[in-house]
Amino acid sequence: MSKRILFRWLSAVLALGLMASACGSDRDDAAVGTTTTAAPTTTQAPDGGGGETTTTTEAAEADPCEGVTLEATEIGVSEDTIKVIIMADVDSPLAQGLFQGSVDGVMAWAEKVNADGGLACREVEVEFHDTKLTPATTVEGFLKACESALALVGTTVLFALDTSDLNTCDDQAGNPIGVPDIGYITTEVAHQCSPNSFLLSRPGAECPYEGGPRDYTAAVGAPAVLAENLGVDFNGVFIVPGDLPSTIASAVPQTAAQEEIGVTWDGVFGVSGSATQTEFGPLVTTMRDNNSNFVYNGSNDQAMLKLKREAALQDLDVDAVTWLCSLSCYTPAFIEQGGGDAEGVYVWSFFVPFEEADTNEELGTFMDNIGTDFPPAWAAGAWIDGLLFEDAVNAIVDRDGPNGVTRQAVIDELTTVTTFDAGGWWSTTDFTTTNTIGSCFMVMQVQDGEYVRVHPEERGTLDCSIDAVAVTADPDAFALD
Repeated sequence: MSKRILFRWLSAVLALGLMASACGSDRDDAAVGTTTTAAPTTTQAPDGGGGETTTTTEAAEADPCEGVTLEATEIGVSEDTIKVIIMADVDSPLAQGLFQGSVDGVMAWAEKVNADGGLACREVEVEFHDTKLTPATTVEGFLKACESALALVGTTVLFALDTSDLNTCDDQAGNPIGVPDIGYITTEVAHQCSPNSFLLSRPGAECPYEGGPRDYTAAVGAPAVLAENLGVDFNGVFIVPGDLPSTIASAVPQTAAQEEIGVTWDGVFGVSGSATQTEFGPLVTTMRDNNSNFVYNGSNDQAMLKLKREAALQDLDVDAVTWLCSLSCYTPAFIEQGGGDAEGVYVWSFFVPFEEADTNEELGTFMDNIGTDFPPAWAAGAWIDGLLFEDAVNAIVDRDGPNGVTRQAVIDELTTVTTFDAGGWWSTTDFTTTNTIGSCFMVMQVQDGEYVRVHPEERGTLDCSIDAVAVTADPDAFALD
């Protein structure tokens, strides 16, 4: 594997128009396995017949664990534990510690669940499988899950080229149903289209897919709002993560969708994540020749900084340009390493930002448990994968009891989820289809070394008023400048 592959993941993290922040429903955070202690209440009311009264008593909610003999109902479900596996690309000579945040997110979620009483009257056990940025170790992880886990939770991998075992291995009863996979980040078609994969970073793409034109949906709220608020028609350049075909293809829906809302691309450039600053020279030339007023960065945070620095070095008026970055620029390193070059850059997010933990209960719980003031975005995504799994198991227990938890039951439950939003923290997600993407968003701008909310103005909120745009494009025919 070439060292140029190193930045494919970083590009993918941001280019994936992945989820959006939640605009809606409250989440039920009561842990299965705990006893409801609210006492019965008695009320008296006139019965309309000479002052006599009638009495109504509300019974306390039953404990689903009381009087139940727990059984080993499935691979990964014993009498006292539920085992899940977190698969993530972490240790590699190309990128040490790449998606460690996903591992931390799932571990923190499990610790919180167990502290609150567990799931289905059992303790959650988490095993980490390092996929090491290779297809072979990714398949090994799927096989390990087949052999020992109820589900995969928080999957954050970039080389899931073969998902056949994931979708067909036997459950405890010998049925070839595979393993439920509640994942966060993926770039490969096989994983995007896996029927057992419920991905928080929605692919927004047609499945099944075997080549040629593909139907997509893409969120366009941030550029649309900025163009309207600034009163300009955008023309400019798009920075595409150019290390691999799958990361290049990740830019296809965004470039096409932004054209649909009126953006004119003066150039769409594929740039390696390891490109030097001087390699951004052709982009600056294109910007000057076309009087560009807009840059959209679909690559990593360093790509944005290098282009802005090169533009300033070549005496381009950087203040006349609107610089918009995907979630990859929402990092402490972007501000710390960027300094003045980070100033003024807009960053859009599909979730309520970490700085607003006081506005959302689920976000506050995550920040209380994750152990850092500024976690990586994939730690949040992996935690939310845990919430999705938790909600599915709780629904099964409510319906069928704590011995109703099987792989098939989890898959069946997840395929009915149409409005998951992590208690209003995240963009509403529909897991019944792959060809939809959350459209809720918020926009920040770097001001005086801090991320400052600029849209919508109210803290703790997202804008869900701009629908995602449907486009059809051929990723194999996508041309770069």
